[in-house]
Amino acid sequence: MWGEMKFTVKTYGCKVNQYESQLIRENLEKKGFILSSEGEADAVVVNTCCVTGKAEKEARSFIRKSLGAGKKVWVTGCSVRKDDRLKEMFPSAAFYPDKESFIERELAGLKAVSRFDGHTRAFVKIEDGCENFCSYCIIPLVRGRVKSRLSAEIIAEAGKLALNGYKEIVLTGIDLGAYGRDTGEGLVPLLEKLNGVKGLRRIRISSIEVFHLTDSLVDALLSGELFCPHFHIPLQSGSDRILKLMGRRYSFSDYMNIIENIRKREGKCRAAFTTDLMVGFPGETDGDFRLTCRAVEEAGFIRAHIFRYSKREGTAASLMENQVSGDIKKEREKVLENIVRKVSLGVKRRRIGSVLEVLVERKTECGWEGYSSEYLPVEFSGEGYLINEIVSVMAEGLRGDFIAGGETGRNS
Repeated sequence: MWGEMKFTVKTYGCKVNQYESQLIRENLEKKGFILSSEGEADAVVVNTCCVTGKAEKEARSFIRKSLGAGKKVWVTGCSVRKDDRLKEMFPSAAFYPDKESFIERELAGLKAVSRFDGHTRAFVKIEDGCENFCSYCIIPLVRGRVKSRLSAEIIAEAGKLALNGYKEIVLTGIDLGAYGRDTGEGLVPLLEKLNGVKGLRRIRISSIEVFHLTDSLVDALLSGELFCPHFHIPLQSGSDRILKLMGRRYSFSDYMNIIENIRKREGKCRAAFTTDLMVGFPGETDGDFRLTCRAVEEAGFIRAHIFRYSKREGTAASLMENQVSGDIKKEREKVLENIVRKVSLGVKRRRIGSVLEVLVERKTECGWEGYSSEYLPVEFSGEGYLINEIVSVMAEGLRGDFIAGGETGRNS
């Protein structure tokens, strides 16, 4: 199976999958493989996702296309754990349900990444697994119980990334706030240690459940010098009735209390919020959907990942009555997208006249683009080569979905 050849990795799904794909890349290179473009590759690793039917369908299509082009195909990820039928559909592909075993037994055994291909910021996986068992979600069944990495391993990885020029890391996990439940270490002590990593300029947390945002954790996040004041807190629905059917452990008022608590503690009202929203959950009425639309306006989200409910075999929601039609899901998705964009523009408009610290990601025809510490997209004019620098930008107006401005100083 092994031997020097060109390879690529195709990734579907979440930030954890993206991290694991990077780990697979570096392990393959250590084994002697050559990272290449999709068109030139002799071998393809497909890292699958089973959160939605759409993700599974896209992965199957890519596997079929790659096999048809005569490439070696190795398939891993959540869909492999979920569905044995993949092996029947593609008998000539090699399947690895357990990524850890794939890396340790078949590859080079590297357990940490040293870079993050295609990204200015690097993701650092600190935890795997979930024990929440929301009624719509298949992930606890395929990822299993919470499994936390040791803090020493995480600190070492963050230090290596900083040494290699990464100024921002994004802490990620399947249930990030549950970090340390199995080891006793805890997220707050980890954040305190990460604040001391030499060369690191920013720490951002990815998706975290609202019930994990305790006073002690919020204090640690807001007092840390490197913490980015951006919280991605999944809401899913603004309807308490739907939240209960989903098996979510909070009401909308609980959710808003946490947001207002963060804003109050943060003082300058700089904290920005992004979220996940689901439309078309079984039994969702027009009234329930209107509550979600109202929730977006009340919370003031700058961005939302909007998912159409996808029936997942093996979950409680798949057996519920009053399944919502596909056409209604599409219509609600479009309406919600428009509301989120309107609210987001309002938040960005209120930042005009302020100075934003921007990590520069790419050159454009109009200048440079990047994200502020609050995760606001910024486009600005500036001189010299700026990619991967942190630049102070005066927000002067809006250009499409971007805050537009001019460079006022450089911090790195």
